[in-house]
Amino acid sequence: MNRKQYFLSAIAVLLILVFMTSCSTTQEQRIISLSPSHTEILYALGLEDQIVGWTKYCNYPPEVQETEGWLPYDEYEFKSIHDELHNKKVAVVSAFTSVNYELIDSLKPTLILSVHKMQHDIAQKLKDKGYNVLHFEPETLDDVFNIIQTVGDATGKSRRARKLIAGYRAEIEAIRSITENLPKVKVYFEINHVGPWALGAGSPMDQILEIAGGENIFSDVRNEAFKADLSDIVERNPDVILTPLWPHAGRNEVTTVREIVNRPGFETINAVINDRVYHYDSSLLKKPGPRQITAIKKMAYLLHPYYFKNPENSVDPWELGKIDALYPPPTVPR
Repeated sequence: MNRKQYFLSAIAVLLILVFMTSCSTTQEQRIISLSPSHTEILYALGLEDQIVGWTKYCNYPPEVQETEGWLPYDEYEFKSIHDELHNKKVAVVSAFTSVNYELIDSLKPTLILSVHKMQHDIAQKLKDKGYNVLHFEPETLDDVFNIIQTVGDATGKSRRARKLIAGYRAEIEAIRSITENLPKVKVYFEINHVGPWALGAGSPMDQILEIAGGENIFSDVRNEAFKADLSDIVERNPDVILTPLWPHAGRNEVTTVREIVNRPGFETINAVINDRVYHYDSSLLKKPGPRQITAIKKMAYLLHPYYFKNPENSVDPWELGKIDALYPPPTVPR
């Protein structure tokens, strides 16, 4: 064998080893997702077959709902560890803020994914038990992209993660190139009607508003969620009011538009005067994962409908209200 043949053979062997290592990394994974957003990330990375446990709130992508044993969160009831292990393809190990540690032990996971400060103590307890846990508390979309890349690196999907992120960034820049030249729309974003709790600054959701051409009326409050005063909302006079709704939401879990417009003093708010009080898809906007790009597109369409189309794979339609009252159409139709 001459030097050239030896060199080519060595490269071939190296490539085979790299391929085998990559395959084994993926095949050996037994992943538990403690949040719907992580489940969406795992599916985007092509790791759905490595998921052995998830939260009862996981419902997207649609393939999740086709998984053997899956039930909507409002119909789910824990019966036994035996039932979770033997009657379901993926066991339900979590209700987001509480987990079944015994069930997790039975699943023997190689990787556990958690998110948000509400799961910090859970993540730490699992780490103390010796599990490989990746915990995240994203405050920006860059943090969300870092989550995707970190999970990709940990599961042999680095290249796919990089490709996904590059595509997401390109879509964001395309949207921003339009919205940066449009008038800002003042938005009151309600997290929860009890309180009510409002969106402050310092979260991916706040950044979604900004990229989509909106302006959070509470951008000066450094808090992901805080209890707002109704009089403060009235004084800040938003052009749009958003309140959450999601699949299988119970009546006591959501606020109707009628309830909002009848709050004291709200009759003077531009959003109420111009019928721009909307329900938003909470399952879309609040999950720090791949679909936050769809959320940006949806928000851009909602705030600036003359310049954007309603994106596919989103709840359709969000009513636009009397947008011409404060937001006239462009002189040249787009």
